[in-house]
Amino acid sequence: MKRLLLLVPKCEGPYRQKKWNECWPDDVESLVTQNIWRLVTPGVLVLSKLAEETGIYDVQLVDEEFQKLDLTQKYDLVAMYTVTPNANRAYELAEYYKMQGTYVVFGGVHATVCPNEAGKYADTILIGEAEHIWPMFLKDFQMNVAGKIYSQPLGEVDINSSPVPSFHLLPVNARKLIPIQTARGCPHGCKFCNLRSLYGKQYRAKKIESIEKEIEVVKQINPHAVIYFTDDNLFCNRAHAETLMQKVSEYNLTWYANTDISFGSDLEKIKMAYKCGCRQVLIGFESVNPANLKGLDESSFKSQSFSYYKEYIKNIQSCGIGVVGSFILGLDEDDEDVFDKTIEFILDTKLYGASVTLNTPYPGTMSFEAMNYENRILTYNWNRYTIFNPVIIPKKMTVEQLNEGYLRVLRTINSPENIKDKVNYFKEIMRNKKND
Repeated sequence: MKRLLLLVPKCEGPYRQKKWNECWPDDVESLVTQNIWRLVTPGVLVLSKLAEETGIYDVQLVDEEFQKLDLTQKYDLVAMYTVTPNANRAYELAEYYKMQGTYVVFGGVHATVCPNEAGKYADTILIGEAEHIWPMFLKDFQMNVAGKIYSQPLGEVDINSSPVPSFHLLPVNARKLIPIQTARGCPHGCKFCNLRSLYGKQYRAKKIESIEKEIEVVKQINPHAVIYFTDDNLFCNRAHAETLMQKVSEYNLTWYANTDISFGSDLEKIKMAYKCGCRQVLIGFESVNPANLKGLDESSFKSQSFSYYKEYIKNIQSCGIGVVGSFILGLDEDDEDVFDKTIEFILDTKLYGASVTLNTPYPGTMSFEAMNYENRILTYNWNRYTIFNPVIIPKKMTVEQLNEGYLRVLRTINSPENIKDKVNYFKEIMRNKKND
């Protein structure tokens, strides 16, 4: 059998042993690391299964966020999943493996949007979703006729043709939070999001039978695992979400999901989600400055929803589901007032968690094209594109002011007194639920 390594390179970070922001003290670096949802991307698990089904490959999976890569191991084929922050690491590893006589393949979002750059380092590039082109490549590779580029047209993959991922390859320390993808696509088309470069504009949902098979396998891997439904926007399609929740209610599951703020408008749906095991949702609020939300997405959804943010957060959290709010600092309408306003919003709403990042234009997004045209990009060193490190020139403040204000936000919202206040708030909610 041929030896195949499916590899997710680590994101190395700016420099000076700083993983997220070159200016942060160690305690803040550690704080951010602890609060990130860490999981293996479901895409590599699907590729693993497709390779295993050929019967030709001995498949190994290494995600450097969970495992140490053993460079003494020899492989016939190494396929790497690339995102912008790990691209440089992928390029270094590609050069190493090619010197060992190993064939190297790149896929993932970064290779898809930067194929000319990635193609300088890999023998083959996979562009787009891989359910069709990966088996095609493997067949060609076996016959020694592999091509340089395999490209999948956007939005044409039937997600129900995707096999049950190889969850058995998950590292032991990556089995507490396990990913399941039930659909691809989001209706909003945010300028900073690069997923449409991979999935296209269509919303495509898996049949409930396919999802059930994945849940069954995950339960075998770890009966106590928390499932993270990694869909870009789980509740954007009401029919799919309700069918999913009805099925999930048949299991004893705890699960998290991504959604938009409209989830908070329907108390019955929120209660249904809690009843079948939902305990956290990640919602992209993006900004507490409404001027930033105008034109941020193609449907103006976020701008139109802004006035409901606080009400809907209260609706969700009062039902026992914690809201992890996602915010971007350094958007074009931000001045130095944004830091205090962001702190005030997070503390006032008692958000269960807050993911506060910096305006980072990834290749393949409208934001990157605009920033590049305006000569506002400070660096094209992908190691710095952590979403926590400044890589652009802000419009209404200096980079130093952005960094200083950002650090103050993180320290304030995570201060012991504010954490205690939030914990007491949720304890009171859960006491009330027990008395209902």
